[in-house]
Amino acid sequence: MIELVSLEEAKMHLRIDDDYGDSDLTMKIQGGSAAILAYIQGSRERVVDAAGNLIVGEPLTRVQTALLVLLGYMDRNRGGEEEEKLKQGELPFSVSMLIYDLRRPTII
Repeated sequence: MIELVSLEEAKMHLRIDDDYGDSDLTMKIQGGSAAILAYIQGSRERVVDAAGNLIVGEPLTRVQTALLVLLGYMDRNRGGEEEEKLKQGELPFSVSMLIYDLRRPTII
């Protein structure tokens, strides 16, 4: 599973000092990474190579920042308190605005 940020980076961003919720946060990093990579679809190869390695550059920095913002959103809304603000398949605006121009939807 691809993780766009490390556990340590996420904990620093969320200002978490203990190890109590590490497994929960790791799951959120993995799930959030998958959601962001699915969102950018056709630009995924600008962020992750075929072997699953992160590609250093501006697109990676933007998706990492978007993931950190998404983790903050997920941390604040553990019980889905704000889910009525989003339609199914949408990311919060503060997340999508960072990566919107990387999105190249696939036409089926």
